[in-house]
Amino acid sequence: MPSLIKILPDLLVNKIAAGEVVERPASVVKELIENSLDAGASDIAVDIEQAGKRLIRITDNGSGMSKDDAQAAFLRHATSKISTEADLEAIMTMGFRGEALASIASVSQVRLQSCLHGAPSGVVVDIEGGSFRNVSDAAVPGGTSLEIAHLFYNTPARLKFLKSAATEFSHIISTVSHLSLAHPEIRFRLTHNKKPVLDLPAASNLKERVFQIYGEEIAENLIPFSGGRDSVVIAGLLSRPAYTRADRTYQDFFVNGRYIRNTSLTHALYSAYSDMLMRDRHPLGFVFLQIDPSLVDVNVHPAKSEVRFRNQSQIHDLLRDVIREGLRGAHSPTSLASAHADGVREAIADFGFRISDWKSEPGKNTLSSLSSHTNTSPGNEEIESAIRNPQSEILYPLSQIHDSFILAQSQEGMAIIDQHAAHERVLFEKLQDQFGAGEVIGQHLLIPVQVDLGTAEQEMITEHLPALDRLGFAVEDYGNGSFMIKTVPSLLAGADPKQLFLGILDELRAQGHSRQMERLRDDLLSVMACHPAIKVNRHLDRREMEVLIADLFQCRMPHTCPHGRPTVVRFSMDEIKKMFKRI
Repeated sequence: MPSLIKILPDLLVNKIAAGEVVERPASVVKELIENSLDAGASDIAVDIEQAGKRLIRITDNGSGMSKDDAQAAFLRHATSKISTEADLEAIMTMGFRGEALASIASVSQVRLQSCLHGAPSGVVVDIEGGSFRNVSDAAVPGGTSLEIAHLFYNTPARLKFLKSAATEFSHIISTVSHLSLAHPEIRFRLTHNKKPVLDLPAASNLKERVFQIYGEEIAENLIPFSGGRDSVVIAGLLSRPAYTRADRTYQDFFVNGRYIRNTSLTHALYSAYSDMLMRDRHPLGFVFLQIDPSLVDVNVHPAKSEVRFRNQSQIHDLLRDVIREGLRGAHSPTSLASAHADGVREAIADFGFRISDWKSEPGKNTLSSLSSHTNTSPGNEEIESAIRNPQSEILYPLSQIHDSFILAQSQEGMAIIDQHAAHERVLFEKLQDQFGAGEVIGQHLLIPVQVDLGTAEQEMITEHLPALDRLGFAVEDYGNGSFMIKTVPSLLAGADPKQLFLGILDELRAQGHSRQMERLRDDLLSVMACHPAIKVNRHLDRREMEVLIADLFQCRMPHTCPHGRPTVVRFSMDEIKKMFKRI
């Protein structure tokens, strides 16, 4: 019986490999730019025609190649980047598989021009459909230029699966942008049909490169962060908690300079922002990890776009903690130049307000009943001192706006505080602290509150009764759909127990079966903090405003409520003067 097993010819093998490595024109751009980076290029030009279907040209000023290497580079599994199995376990270069050029050449028409710096001449190599057509000496500049023409011309089935020119070119822009973010020190240029699209000079830092690509608005709303442990260093840029987007477009992760996708890293980013995001809003993050190459496997995907960490859960937790610490540090208000101190005083005086007029009014419904903070609000002498000392970061309440927002003086100018959002943050973090310490104190209700539920709700709440008990609620099932609330967290004693319970029930219904308990706990705590928090249209006396502001800025994340809404909006003196056409 004749053998059914055959050894495939190299050309067919390369075409099969091309199906894995060369998904679309952007895949070619990625592979060739990575080769330029490995060659030490400091200037990389990308010229595209017809979204890469007609032509892709990558030109660099890298080390260049000899005549022999220029030919060997197109052989299958030919690479200068690894030579032993040990090298594969500690990849230090962008490319290493030795498949890209052979695969690309099998489905296109290729011209390579390259010259070693200082060499008397270079080389030109022409390949069509994987077969060498010409290899000759030539006078070419130092570095390498690779032209990929008529991609997929000999594989029409692949060609017809390409999307529109606009879609394919958008993928190319994304690829060049990601690679330029990973290497801000390198100049990148991109043209399409001979028209300039990107011209990114070498940047001094990541934020400058983000500005070059995405513009001022995004760059100005990003804050730097860094940290790490042992052999892992983490750094990058994050959006301020109040600045979010409707999608995940601006979330990029890089490991050892390589743009990658990893669901664990994405999850860590969201975990860090957990109590600062509104629903359906997404943070921005440009996150870079430097890690011992032996601890990360970049060989799990043919296009090298995914990685696997040896200690995935530890990397996740470390990234979450470093990002969260960076977000905490971002909340420190900017100090004001001393020259503005008199401007603050004058602006207040113009409104007929004098510091000496500050007096605490006896409150009828004081904030202290919902807060453990006492005796830390500033007195008149401290206020005078703060105005003399422009480094002070204290906000001083002036009045309320429609009994809903607090107008406060800052050393920069002015701030408006959402009293409900601010109190939500205060209560939320107090609940977090109590729960984390296992010290949630319950307060027995004099008269238990009855809640009647439907069948589906009964089953759900019964399942979560132990969790509710840990949150400070004692709820008993009396049968026939009746539940009795007997205890609530003492911190929330002023809230309506039934409405609080129903709010928690709504949260469980929406997310309880699809979220891990750690995240679900914070969602429940945010609901618990919302109900008793100071509402809008409630008058606060001066003392209550002082206490609320002082409590807010003792929080770890004072600038957003647990749902992600801003608590404070600031106006600098320059911004105020511009509004009045003074500057």
